[in-house]
This record gives sequence, C-alpha cells and structure tokens, in this order.
Amino acid sequence: MRAKGSFSVAAYESRAKTIATVGRGSATFEGEERVRQGKGLDSLVDPKERGVIRMSNNLLVPEGDRFVLKFGVAMPVKTDIDTTGSMGGNVNIAFAVQPKVQNLLIQGKSAVLQRYHTQMATGAVQDEGDNFAYEVSQFEPDNEVERQMGLLVPERRGGDTPEEYQVGIFSTAYLTKSSITEYGLRGYYFPVGDVWGREQFNRTLLERVFGDKVLELAFGKNPPKSLPSTEEAAKEMLQNWHSFFLQVGNDTYSKTWWGKVLGEERFIRLPRTESLAEVQAVIIGLTEGVLDLQTAVDYLREAKVSADEAKKIVNACAGIPIGLQKTFPNFDKIPMAGAKFASREDIWPIGAKGAVPASKSDKGKKPAPKDKKKESWKV
Repeated sequence: MRAKGSFSVAAYESRAKTIATVGRGSATFEGEERVRQGKGLDSLVDPKERGVIRMSNNLLVPEGDRFVLKFGVAMPVKTDIDTTGSMGGNVNIAFAVQPKVQNLLIQGKSAVLQRYHTQMATGAVQDEGDNFAYEVSQFEPDNEVERQMGLLVPERRGGDTPEEYQVGIFSTAYLTKSSITEYGLRGYYFPVGDVWGREQFNRTLLERVFGDKVLELAFGKNPPKSLPSTEEAAKEMLQNWHSFFLQVGNDTYSKTWWGKVLGEERFIRLPRTESLAEVQAVIIGLTEGVLDLQTAVDYLREAKVSADEAKKIVNACAGIPIGLQKTFPNFDKIPMAGAKFASREDIWPIGAKGAVPASKSDKGKKPAPKDKKKESWKV
C-alpha cells in the first residue's frame, strides 16, 4: 500500500539515472517506445481507459469495526503541460523539479499542503491533428507520479494554434471526482503553456480522446444536445478547482484568452519554466492562507531560492485571490489524519460537529476582497 511520505529520493534518482542512460535524456522514453512498437498509450495515461473518470479519494483503512483516515483528506493537484513544438521538452522539466515539488508542497517542514494527502496527476496538451490530442495520468501520492509522467507521449509537433487546452478543462470540469469537493473545498489545476485553447468543444474530438460514452459520463444519461462553450465549462470547473494558467513566454493574446476563460487574476507568467515548482507552491500557499506576500518570500529563501528569483515569483503571484480556500466554511473543520469513521463511504468522522454539508457551503462565493495595498504590492 502506498503511503503519504513514501516518495523516495533514492527511487527518483534511480529513475533519473535510467532516463539519462537508457532514455538518452528523455523522461518520456517508455511512453514513446510503446508508440514506436505500435502499442499505443499505456492505459494509465490514456484518457479513455481506466473508467475515464480520474479520481482523488480519501484513503480509509480498516481498523477493527472502524475505518481510519490514514493520511488526511485527499487533495488533488493536476498539471496539464503543453508538449507541442518548442514546448515538447516540458515533461522533462516537470520531472526534473519533482523533488522540489515534494519538498515545497508535501514533505518539507514548511510544505503548504502538509495537512492533506496530496495526490498529483499530469496531463499532456497537444493538437487536434496529433495522434494523442490529450493525455492524463492517474492521481498518485508518491514516486508513481514521475513513473506515469514517463508514460506520456509528447509528439512535439507544431500543428496549428490554438492547442487543445479546452480538452484539459473539459476533463477537469466533468471527468474528475475528488473527495475534497465533498467538504466544499477545491483542488488545484494548473494548465502550463505558451498559447491558448479553442472557444468551443468538438464532439468528435472529445469522443476520440475519451471514448464514445464521454458525454454520458460527463453529463448523465441525457446529455445536452449542444455542448457548453469553453468559458462555460471553465466557470463550472472553478466551482471545484482553484485554477491558474502558467504562461511560458510573453504571447499577449494568451493573456487575453486565458483572462476571459479563467479571470485575469488567474493568469500567471512564469519567470522561467524551471520555476514551475516554486510558482505552484506559492500560489497554493497564498490560496490556502498559509503564506502571505511577505512570508512567501521567506518561504522561498528557506528553500534556497535566490533573493531576486523569490521576489520575481511572489510578484508574479501577487494578484491572485489570496486566502480564498480559507474563506470556505469547512476549511478548519475537515478531518485530519487519524480520524475514525463508521463506514468507508462516510465523509465525516465519528462525532464530527459543526461541519457544513458541501451542498450548503458557499462554493460559488466571490473571491475574498483584496487589500488595496496588496494590489500594487512589490517586494
């Protein structure tokens, strides 16, 4: 059984060595080799396999006639990476920063998600003309994260612009199930790339990526005759996810498109692609309310980030809805690791008091008002 904290640096380094030798520097050499052999995508990263719905669920372990929440409430963190054209090496970068991700988000002494059982999934956004327009792994808490990264297949072709970011939004909005939403809280979703997506969904493409039953899985037995727009799907997604587009480069139309789809405050320009782990950690820490704009700099400096880089990262994230997660009624009421449950199907532990059912929690509330001094804040 996998356990929180079981991420092994030794296992990571062993895989990194294999990538450097057998894979000739490509973190995705296993996935690419499968395709060369005509085997297609591994089922772990094929969106139409493994039941289609990606799940991030609480781990409840039997103990006598009770069940114990072994590692805290499951917190999903999903990152969709553009792997077209010049973005084709982004999975390599995501693999390279995994030890920093583990330290900053999960296992370090100041990790911003340490009260949760963090589970991560990685997707690859490509082009509708590619063999695999979209790929996505399962949610995992340990070294399985980077192993499944290695099963992705970046096609590295230019195709056209835009790319299929809207398919990742569809997957996150309608084809993901997370325990965290049952408490009225939200997971974290980060699309990463240099351009924009399409305004509308193509049913044929969705069926090619997710299978013939995709609309029934997404909307029920009687799916709508017309699909929502990308903007409408994103609005639905934001009810359950804190989502931020992390831009590589300086394309101006990307800011316009993503600002319309997610909101301008959710568009973050990466100071550099290699800062992915630090930027995600600061965004999450600010949203969870465990960091503020000043302590975020200190947090990065403790992680051995240079003073100049730390300031750039925090400045880039300064306009997000700070403390939004903390405004939801159950933020301080969720069960912690070790809580006991009467049934594996239960969300609340035995004797829980004061919890607000998710249906009554204000999941759609507007972001907490920003302090006016913080709107123009610079380190």
